[in-house]
Amino acid sequence: MALYLHCVICGRKQADGLISGAAWGRLELAADSNANGYPASAPVRVCPSCIGTHTNWQSLALSSASKAS
Repeated sequence: MALYLHCVICGRKQADGLISGAAWGRLELAADSNANGYPASAPVRVCPSCIGTHTNWQSLALSSASKAS
C-alpha cells in the first residue's frame, strides 16, 4: 500500500518518499482543529508547484484546510 502526499491547494497527489516529501511544504494545524477532515495531528501539505506559484502558500493552505466541506 502506497502512501500519498496530497496538496491542500491544488489537490495534486504524489507517492510519499524521502526525496519527494522533503520538497513539499508542511503546516501544522491548531491543536483544537479538525477542519475539513484534517485532524490536528496530521500536517497539511502543499506541493512544490503551489509553493513556487503562490508566495502566500501558507495562508492559502490554512484557508483551504479550514473551509467547511
